[in-house]
Formats: sequence, structure tokens, C-alpha cells
Amino acid sequence: MRKKLFSNLFFRASDSVPAWSLGLYRIIFGILLFILVFRYFTNGWISRYFLDPSFHFKFYGFSWIGVFPGWVLYPLFVSLLFFAVFISLGIFYRISVFCFFLIFTYVNLLEVAVYLNHYYLVCLLLFILIWIPADRALNVFHIFRIFKSGSIEEIDPIPQWSLYILRFQIGAVYFFGGIGKLVPDWLFDAQPVRIWLLRNSDIPLFGPILSMSATGYFFSYAGLMFDLSVPFLLLFRKTRMLGYSLVVIFHFLTWKLFPIGMFPWVMILNATLFFSPTWPVDLFQFLKSKSMLPDRENIFHFLWTRFPIHFKKSVLAFIESYLFFLESKSSISEKFVFYKVEALRKKFGFLLSDRILRYFWIFYVLFQSLFPLRHFLYPGNHLWTEQGFRFSWQIMLVQKNGIASFRVVNQQTGETNVVLPESHLNEIQRIMMSYQPDLILQFAHWVGKNEKEKTAQEVSVYADVMVSLNGRKSQILIDPERDLMKVSNSLLNKEWVFSGDEE
Repeated sequence: MRKKLFSNLFFRASDSVPAWSLGLYRIIFGILLFILVFRYFTNGWISRYFLDPSFHFKFYGFSWIGVFPGWVLYPLFVSLLFFAVFISLGIFYRISVFCFFLIFTYVNLLEVAVYLNHYYLVCLLLFILIWIPADRALNVFHIFRIFKSGSIEEIDPIPQWSLYILRFQIGAVYFFGGIGKLVPDWLFDAQPVRIWLLRNSDIPLFGPILSMSATGYFFSYAGLMFDLSVPFLLLFRKTRMLGYSLVVIFHFLTWKLFPIGMFPWVMILNATLFFSPTWPVDLFQFLKSKSMLPDRENIFHFLWTRFPIHFKKSVLAFIESYLFFLESKSSISEKFVFYKVEALRKKFGFLLSDRILRYFWIFYVLFQSLFPLRHFLYPGNHLWTEQGFRFSWQIMLVQKNGIASFRVVNQQTGETNVVLPESHLNEIQRIMMSYQPDLILQFAHWVGKNEKEKTAQEVSVYADVMVSLNGRKSQILIDPERDLMKVSNSLLNKEWVFSGDEE
């Protein structure tokens, strides 16, 4: 019975479905990627986060990744803008997605202090899109042919597993976000939601309501129920519109009330993948039947009809020839990638067979189902110790304030120097380091290494760190008598971090 169930599941996953919804998703996703990268330029983040700091916090296992100089890093970000445009237009799609994934993943591995859950999600979605033919529908060539012919032409379908794997990844964000909220702070104290809502108490009319304790509890439990239920509401057709309505309302409210960047818009877009693969065409036909869309001839009426007929023919001919040129080049690049993959398959045989790829996606699903739960393997409150916190969809669960200083003791002379983080770190680095144990350890090692190089003598480094979690009084985070130079960073339990059990 179980074998038959899995067999039916794989059979359905290999079925073909129309590519319309995935095509529209690709267009908007590319636009969001462009905005995401453009914000690095407008906000000065490239220099502030990557070029200006003399020290960078690294993810475990990725300390070997260094920051390129500005004359390399800026062109990389510019290339991301072009790749985002290509993704949206469906030009050189596979190469563009692959390059965007590599560069953006590299950028996000440069500095732990600027880690964001939705950037991690973007990296995962890009990785999945590498394997998915999301450019079959609504690429720029396809759209031009539709505009020229005035009818919706047939397109090659996509394998149904393409939507399955994307839906799983999106659903996992919500579900594990809900699992993360099953903690005493969220359930019994409505924290940190109450703290954040108080910051909006000056909003006209609604401010006093948001500052009420009952409102905090309402938002906490509403968020919990939303996260745990919305993936399943989106899965079933009868509840899908209800689920998507909740998605839009929930993320719009969080966007207005909390500073969480582009995450709400990314999730509103992602949720559309749960709809029927033909929903863009169905919506278009419905609006057209209700005369809610202008005729094709009226779209550019005010400008287009004022040009001479010969000019219009010349413009259309130029656009058509240029798009044909791009399409041929894009097709050549796609065929090049295809032939390279086929050559690798022939060379390595079984290692790149369809069965192995199927097992790879099974492994991917299992990994993404278990990895976010790894914090249960560590003792203590993971919101305090932050062990297993990152890459686990622990979203909006903590409000921390920390103060840290470091004592550097010369082992030969006994001389003690106090090092303040603000002398060496930028603001975001200092804030994040002040309450994250692994970052405190990295900074202590860096301080000790620099002092050892200056004096040519062995030193010990001790950290004095006080942290407040979700409105509690400040407590000691790190054992102040532990020489951090003798502590190595690892994935094992950090016994040098105090439990923070005091109320």
C-alpha cells in the first residue's frame, strides 16, 4: 500500500501541466530581485556592509570566503541587476538564474551580521529555479507573439514536480515559522509582538489600540494560527482563496507595522504558485469577458495612432527582428547548457540519471523538513543561546538588547586592556554581535589575534556581555571567567553560554 502511494505520487509529479502561472511568477520574481539588488545601491549597503568594515563575521564552515575589492564587488552587483532583468524577461534564463544564485549566495555568505531569512529563501528559490523551465511561458518573445497575433498560443508544458517543490519550500517557511512560535514567550507573554506594537502607539486612531496588551496577544495567536494553517489552506482548492486573502492581509499588516523589508512582498508572490497553473489565462479571459480589459488596439491608442503607418511598420519590424535575434541567442545558450548536461550524463551515467535527480529532490525535501528542527537537539532556550536559530525560519521571535566589552589579558605581564566593539565594528555588526554567542567568539578570537601580533606574547580574552531577551531584565550571556581564546567554534553545544533561566 505504501509502495503504491509513493508510486502514484511520483507518477503525478512527472505529469505535465501548463506553464502560465510559473511564467508570470518568473516575471514578478525577476522584478523583485531587481528591486532587492537596487536597494543595495540606493542605501549604500555595498560599502557599509562589505567594503568599509575591517572585520567580517563568517558563517560556520565558510570562513574561507573573502570580500572582493570594490572594483570587483560593484560590477558583481551591477551584473545582478542585468541577470534579474534577464530572468524577468525570460532571456538567457538558465544561465541568468544560475549566475544570480551563485553571486547572491556569495554576497550573503560575506557577513553573518546582515543575515535575513528572506535572503536565505531567495537563495533556495533561485536554486530550485535553476532546474525548472520557468521561461517557457510569458517570456518576452512569447508575449510579443501574443500581442502581434492577438490570441493566446499554445506553449510547451512543464513537469508538475516543478510546482510541487516550490510549493513545498514556500509552505515550509510558514509551517516551521509556526512551529517556532510554540514557545512560552510567544504563547504566554505575547512577546516580542507587544514590544513592537508599542512602537506604533503614535499612529493616529489605531495607536492606543495597538498599545493594548490584549492586542499583542491577539496578534501573537493570530500569527501562530496563520503560519500553521495557511500552507494547508493554500493547498486545497475550496480554501485557496481564503488562504490567499489571509496571506495578503497578514503580510500587508506586517509590512506596515514592522520593519521586515521585502519579505511580505516575496511571500505574497510565492503564494500565487498554489493556484491553478492556468490561473493567469483564466483571469485574463474572465476580465476580457466582463469587458474589464481594453482591446488590444486601444492599449497604446493615444500614442500609437498618431504615428504614420510606415513608421509603425518599421518599428514593429525592428522590434520583431531584434527579438528574433535575442531569441536565437537565448536559444543557443539554452541548447549549450542542455548539451553540456547531456554530455555530463553520458560521461557520468548513473550519477546524473533521472532516478538520482529524483532521489536528490527527496533528500532536499527531507533536509528542509528536518534541518529547521535542529534547535531541539541543543539544551536550553534556543532564543537565548541562538543554537540552531539561523536557517530555521525562526521569524520575528526575539527582541534582544546587548552590551558587550572584552578584556584582553597579557599572560606574561598580567596587563589588562579593555576593548570596546564600537571601536572596530560598524553599527549593525556591533548590535548583532552583542547578543549572538558565535559572533562574540569570532570577535574575541580576532581581538586576541591582533593583540598577539602586536605584543608577540600570548593573551587571554574574556567577554563581559549582558543581554535582555524579549523585555526581561538583562542577564549575563557569556561566562566572564572563560578564556575565549581556548574555545573553538563548532556545532556542538556551547557550554560557555549561560542558560539565562533567571526571570
